[in-house]
Amino acid sequence: MAGINTVAERRRRAASAAGLRVAARFAVGATIAVAGSLSLAASASAQPLARVVERADAPSAQLVATRSASVPGGGEIQHYAQRVGGLPVFGAEVVAVDPREAPAMLVSDSTVSGLDPSLGQASLTPGDAIAAAREAAGVEHLRAPGSAKLGVDPASGRLAYEVSLPSAEPLADLLVTIDARSGDRLGSRDLLHHGTAAIFNPNPVVEQGDYSGLKDKNDKSYARLEALQLPVTLDRLTDPKGCLRGTYVDARVSKKGKKVCAPNADFTGLNRADNQFEAVMAYFHIDRTRLYADSLGLSQPLRSKAQKVLANAIPDDNSFYSSMTHQLVLGTGGVDDGEDADVIIHEYGHSLQDQASPKSLQTRQGATMGEGFGDYMAAAMSNLETGGSPFDTCIFDWDGISYSPTGTCGRRADRGFDVEKAEKKCRKEIHCVGEVWSSTLFELRTALGDDANGQSVMDRVVLESNFLLTKKSNFKAGAKALIAADNLLYAGAHVAQIQATMQARKFL
Repeated sequence: MAGINTVAERRRRAASAAGLRVAARFAVGATIAVAGSLSLAASASAQPLARVVERADAPSAQLVATRSASVPGGGEIQHYAQRVGGLPVFGAEVVAVDPREAPAMLVSDSTVSGLDPSLGQASLTPGDAIAAAREAAGVEHLRAPGSAKLGVDPASGRLAYEVSLPSAEPLADLLVTIDARSGDRLGSRDLLHHGTAAIFNPNPVVEQGDYSGLKDKNDKSYARLEALQLPVTLDRLTDPKGCLRGTYVDARVSKKGKKVCAPNADFTGLNRADNQFEAVMAYFHIDRTRLYADSLGLSQPLRSKAQKVLANAIPDDNSFYSSMTHQLVLGTGGVDDGEDADVIIHEYGHSLQDQASPKSLQTRQGATMGEGFGDYMAAAMSNLETGGSPFDTCIFDWDGISYSPTGTCGRRADRGFDVEKAEKKCRKEIHCVGEVWSSTLFELRTALGDDANGQSVMDRVVLESNFLLTKKSNFKAGAKALIAADNLLYAGAHVAQIQATMQARKFL
């Protein structure tokens, strides 16, 4: 079907992207300027540590104490950084310990010898280095501003910049070393901790391009569905035991919140018959959605605490986000809700609104806008994945096969009627009327397209407008919040079209 990537092509792209990412940890200690060369804390352990540190590859004259700690049971821990010509040597550190009841030890040494202190002057500015690093790494968009630090590349001994690029596309935390004179790339690594999995993205119906042969079969896995599982990386994991806990998401399973873990965070062997599969789905899709929201340059930060998700936690064909507990709960009735990204992202939409304006939208019209916003986010994230598909505005394509009257979409985000007609047709039921809110937003999304930075105008406007909502917001206030958000982000460049569309749909 036109506009939908084939499964084979999407597998190739996903595998290629995963292959380009190299998970690595590389930390540079903060350097404290200390007069002279090797500087030790004035303690009884100073001499034993000094003798041990002399075994490091770097000359003692190039080692500067950065931080120390006294262990409660007795003993000393000391960190050093290597400096040459007054500049840090990237990643060059020494860690030494002097236990109370054992000999002093050199624990680690990443310093190098033979570096020439005559480094000269840089030809590039930090801005030049950031631009060179972005070009060399093929970074199209950043999640946050890049930074550059002047120092010495330990491998080549050259004067260089260490450039930090929190990249949105490709997704990575890139540390790129750039020659400070020529602008050549000397090295690059990705600091993000990645796991691996094979999941539905966004769901089997969209991937296949139709409904043929797709049935729930009481949560059984079968060949057609397994062929539609796509390889993905699970980014920003922070749990050292390979559990699904990261910067943005803490995904667990069952009502008790059992942790989901695997050696090296490798979940590729799971399929939909495994209870942990839905937790992996939730982690991937919420992490991706939050990363996208953060990339839009909103005026205020969203919640820093990871979103807790309980997959397969209730037997109902229902899911919810609680503004009181800040938990997102996924049910198992019919098709397990955690198998369809539309359901996961819709519920996370409620969390995004609560993060922007806690406990807002408590009126019936406000709740209607909340349901419509969740559907809009599901459609927008599907569109970003497919590149444009008739299924984007079909909400809950896979989940809906078990309850939809037509056996297809649970709801739609491309309704053409106005809110007055919807109120009568739906008898003011919030999910039904919410289809008009989501459809109006998605109509504007299509009409306004992308801005000069390649970002969706309406995605930015809608997410920014969430900061302007209150407990009593109604349709009119919601529409005015969109207009105000465009004034804030784009100096009102799209206000006329937003206002006209809202009036045509009778929200204003």
